[in-house]
Amino acid sequence: MSFETTQQVLQDAVLQGQVPGAVGGVWTSREPGRIWLCARGKRRLVPSEQDLDAHTVFDLASLTKLFTSVLCARVVERGWLDWDTPVRAVLPGFQDHAERPVLLRHLLAHSAGFVDWRPFWQALLARAGGTPEALASASVRTRQKWMREEVWAVKPDALPGTRMVYSDLSFLNLGFVLEEVLGRSLDRAMREFVLDPMELPDTDYRRVTRDVAAGREESIAATENCPWRGGVVQGQAHDDNTWAMGGYAGHAGLFGTARDLLLFAGRLLEGQFLTPKILKALWTRVDEPVGSSRTLGWDTPSGTEPSAGALFSRNSVGHLGFTGVSLWVDLDASLAAVLLTNRVHPSRENQAIRELRPRFHQALRTDLGF
Repeated sequence: MSFETTQQVLQDAVLQGQVPGAVGGVWTSREPGRIWLCARGKRRLVPSEQDLDAHTVFDLASLTKLFTSVLCARVVERGWLDWDTPVRAVLPGFQDHAERPVLLRHLLAHSAGFVDWRPFWQALLARAGGTPEALASASVRTRQKWMREEVWAVKPDALPGTRMVYSDLSFLNLGFVLEEVLGRSLDRAMREFVLDPMELPDTDYRRVTRDVAAGREESIAATENCPWRGGVVQGQAHDDNTWAMGGYAGHAGLFGTARDLLLFAGRLLEGQFLTPKILKALWTRVDEPVGSSRTLGWDTPSGTEPSAGALFSRNSVGHLGFTGVSLWVDLDASLAAVLLTNRVHPSRENQAIRELRPRFHQALRTDLGF
């Protein structure tokens, strides 16, 4: 297949300024082991241009949540936790509702009752002395401890299971749960239990131990020109809270390539990594609250114009990431599609990705012919 329509969509997106650069790709069970990838544009525009190719590493932003959900599934599969384990049974510092505890499944389904986001990085910055350099020079262990304290000061403001609010706080707490159960830092747990067994060499967290000007490796796409960090972020987590706590978290922080993401999805589809029972639980829409589009850690197509386009079945799962990335898996067609862009470079004000995503997926399915 030539994927001419898809390639033209990506080329047009670059020429029209929708994104500086993009890598699109697909995996299907019809040709297992074969991955198609297409790259267009630049991985950095300022302060100087840098070329992009199919092997460029992107900040995966909230696609990290998919990996955290799979790590959690592995823990449940081994009987070390249950979907219905109360969070406070694992995290003594966790604030909860006495009348109805937050369960593990509530964190995964964004129904724990938390608000969507808080600027915890501001509190960590103040604790470190007020400058990004001072915060980056503090140990990762110290910054992780500070973040736990800040997150646990926020109590759910709704009873668990009564509303769905997409919340980074839920996955921050989920990361803390997994660290307690596995007895190791989340980045090391992710490497040991997910990334290495899945053979994903180009996917990993990147600990923050230096200032924003450091770590501009030649293979990584730039993200935002960040005013409080003092420059274009490249090679360190774009998410402010993740950066402040040391570079790894349950909700964000992973970097990876399009190829690794497609291998990740493909191995799940082929049943190579989780048992059918656990995978079904992970990819089935939750029952509460009624009308939620979420599964245990994943999203499903919703609304009149879903980002996966009109040709992906309703029996699809996936996720979006703020930096301009996405992964969608059509369970009926047994295929996975990835779109990685650096749409926040040099500014997050560029919102054209909303139009590009469905157009890309529509073109991809048209080229595939099914």
